[in-house]
Amino acid sequence: MPPYPRTAHTGGGLTYVLPSAGGTGVDAVTRAAIAMDRWLPAPSQVEAITQRLRDYIGEAVSALEKDPREEALAAVREARHRLGLGPGDGYTSAVTYARGLGLVAKELRDLRRGPK
Repeated sequence: MPPYPRTAHTGGGLTYVLPSAGGTGVDAVTRAAIAMDRWLPAPSQVEAITQRLRDYIGEAVSALEKDPREEALAAVREARHRLGLGPGDGYTSAVTYARGLGLVAKELRDLRRGPK
């Protein structure tokens, strides 16, 4: 039951770590965002996940801007584009935006780790 009965307000913030996420770091948040095509989180969770991904992407873009690889520069351009879009109106749009940020964050994370 939400903390505010009959309002559908769940109290805000990322209230728990998703069992399938496996932790609280950016990897877990990224996995949770990408998995939103299979589960529907509370609106407050979507907002919290989105904000954590936006923070991470901003940091990763700054780190990868100076990378001379074309792949890294293309990922940076895509990340900046996605950050500029915003979530739009409504729950569906917010979920789609968060999932897109998760995909970009995964790509940036992989690029930051370097070639395998």
